[in-house]
Amino acid sequence: MKQKRPHVLILMCDQMQHHRLGILDPNAYTPHLDRLVSEGVHFTHAFTQQGQCVPARAVFMTGQPAHRCGVIVNYGFYGHQNMLTSRHVTLPSILRRHGYHTVHFGKRHFGTHLDALGFDVWDDYEEHEPDDEEAADLGIQFVPNQLRKDYRAAQQAVEFLNNYSPQPDRPLYFVFSTNLPHPPFFTDPNYRDRFSPEQFRLPESFFHEDFAHKPPFLKEHVEDGRHGIFDPDALREMMHQYYTMIAAMDEHIGQMIECFKAKGMWEDTLVLFFADHGDMMGSHKMRLKGTLPYDELYRIPCIFKLPQSCQAISPRVSNLVSSVQFPATILDLCGIEPPPSFEGESFARLFFEHVPTTSDKPVFFEHYAAYWGIHPFCGIRTHTHKYVYYLASEEEELYDLEQDPNELHNLASVASLSGLKKQLKDQLLDWWQKTGGKDVAYYESD
Repeated sequence: MKQKRPHVLILMCDQMQHHRLGILDPNAYTPHLDRLVSEGVHFTHAFTQQGQCVPARAVFMTGQPAHRCGVIVNYGFYGHQNMLTSRHVTLPSILRRHGYHTVHFGKRHFGTHLDALGFDVWDDYEEHEPDDEEAADLGIQFVPNQLRKDYRAAQQAVEFLNNYSPQPDRPLYFVFSTNLPHPPFFTDPNYRDRFSPEQFRLPESFFHEDFAHKPPFLKEHVEDGRHGIFDPDALREMMHQYYTMIAAMDEHIGQMIECFKAKGMWEDTLVLFFADHGDMMGSHKMRLKGTLPYDELYRIPCIFKLPQSCQAISPRVSNLVSSVQFPATILDLCGIEPPPSFEGESFARLFFEHVPTTSDKPVFFEHYAAYWGIHPFCGIRTHTHKYVYYLASEEEELYDLEQDPNELHNLASVASLSGLKKQLKDQLLDWWQKTGGKDVAYYESD
């Protein structure tokens, strides 16, 4: 007898650091995500493959590294591609071919009609007004929640789910994606009084980063006026806004979960919550995201909940996993063979067997360019070390993550570590070449 395939619920947020969950941070207010952790499996060492919104989302859609699927920048600046096309084999298109009803509400950032990417139903998120960034540009200090895109997307998603009739032979693939807590930062009025700026502990690297022995442009990046932050009080106020936005995001996610429960679908649903990438949030005296290789940006929250037909052996997994593996893992758990184009391998076995972290494969990550310039790099991370190679300048960063978890001391020039550095570099460049990584001339073109 053919096994019934589960519904799939994807809950994605934007720019959330991995440790801003209530289960990890006593200051955070995320009751719905904390409850999801209690019902599911928390992957504590999950990493995004690319640290910007559009490429990170393309990676999740295609199961390919950003340079392989061709989406390497936001907004197409420097003349490079920033959108998926109908030629891409995507996760929803595969699920649709296998009988899933595919639905998307909320932030997209694909630049392509969703039908071409495999969706049957979607909302008008991109047409919602006012846009937060436009409001900030106009100096508008307060936008009522009912006018915000995420609020309206949640309303429309709830309306859809309330009217939805589950079909035994047509499972639901449902994506709800928020812009929260992406900048511009604001204080959500519903959570303003839950937090006080004085309660937040500032990151160690905010006080101790001096950029010694690091690529010079990193210090220039901090001093450019937009991306550096030096005032502790200003950072605490920004963190206050960030925490209220995370709480609001959690509320929207709770609405989706309650709808699935009300429809009697929850027990038969595979759930994935994750962020496309993180935020510096004062670490290394930086804010926002961009040409930065640090864990604050690349390490992401990741929670799975399995359908009742599956039983995970542990509520917590510390093996290294990458967002490029998410699509194949979802298909695997749905009983569908991932296509050859999905380069990220499924890690479904981690739910059902103990795999020593000492046997983990490294995760690879990359970046091309941001609004402040072109500094393409690729990197490799293990449980103990991180190595970063800058394609244009050939500069390097090497960190001992056991002794230096804040990534303050660049060891790339330490002679006694040359063997380790060569080993990591060889692994990295071998992966880069085998996955179609371009030479520096491509990244310097416009």
